[in-house]
Amino acid sequence: MSGAVKIRLWGLRSECEAAARRIAAVLPVVSVSEPRADRGQSSLVRVYIEARLPDDTTAQHTAADRELEPGS
Repeated sequence: MSGAVKIRLWGLRSECEAAARRIAAVLPVVSVSEPRADRGQSSLVRVYIEARLPDDTTAQHTAADRELEPGS
């Protein structure tokens, strides 16, 4: 494994939990924070995830990766 990425999820608690599970299905997750209430009277929460990236991410260029490229 190489570097780690930090990901912030922001949404309803159930949405953040579902997104964290999906991320864990494709990346090795190092840590997941407890949901933190958003500021004010919002019903949204923030969840912070740290995940590791595979050593050779350039060889794993998928359709999802291409969606993030400028001009796509």
